[in-house]
This record gives sequence, C-alpha cells and structure tokens, in this order.
Amino acid sequence: MNQGELFTSFLIDLQRIFRTEVVPKDLSYSQVLAIIIIPDDGIEMSELAWALGLENSTVTRLIARLERNNYLKRRKSERDKRSINVFLNRKGISLQNEIEKKIDKIGNELFLKNNQVDKAVFLENLSLFQWSLKKTFLKK
Repeated sequence: MNQGELFTSFLIDLQRIFRTEVVPKDLSYSQVLAIIIIPDDGIEMSELAWALGLENSTVTRLIARLERNNYLKRRKSERDKRSINVFLNRKGISLQNEIEKKIDKIGNELFLKNNQVDKAVFLENLSLFQWSLKKTFLKK
C-alpha cells in the first residue's frame, strides 16, 4: 500500500469510527467536530471555519443550530466588534467531555489490541504525523 492509499484508508477508517462510536444520533458529524474544537476561552467564528475546513456561511448555520439546541452561545468580540466569538455552555462542555472520554476509550482499546509497538513510540509518531498535517495548513 502506497502513502496515498494508506492516508485515504486511515482517513476513512477514522471517520467511520468517529461517526459510529462518537457522534450522538441527534447531532451531525460537523456539529460534533465544532464542539470538540471550541476551547474553554472560546473561538472566533472565522477561526472555527478555518479549523473545520468549511465556508463561513456554512459554519454560521451550523453554530446557529447548536445555539438553538443550547450547546453554545455567540458573543461579539471584545477586541473587534465585527467578529463573533463562540463559547460552549454547560451542555456543550458536558458533551465535549463525554466525547473526549469516548475518544480516549477507543484509543486505549485500539492500542491494547495492537500492542506490538511501544505506546510512547506510537504516540510520538502519531504526534509527528499530526504536526505535519498542521504545518501543511499553516503554509497556506
């Protein structure tokens, strides 16, 4: 399997696991990604759109639905009144914590099933891979 095939397979498998094991039935994949991306101190809408790889208008609709369902709130930026910041509320924080626990559980189960590799080495390599992905986007 070449790098491209491995990368594609890796992406598809991760999305399948995420969609079937992590995403609650009442939320979309994109909504859950938005919830797990939002840090404790909030995030600007444009930064969230960039992180999700979606258009600003798409993220606006996505955030509006999450706000209607009481997962988060929007506020004008103190720094730039033209910008909107998004913050998780209690329900959103609770869901974010639940999702993180599910992801950790899946990661631990996968590692226990495939413990041929030292865990520290595996996590280091995964971290390097993730950093390489981030650098690709930072160059753009």
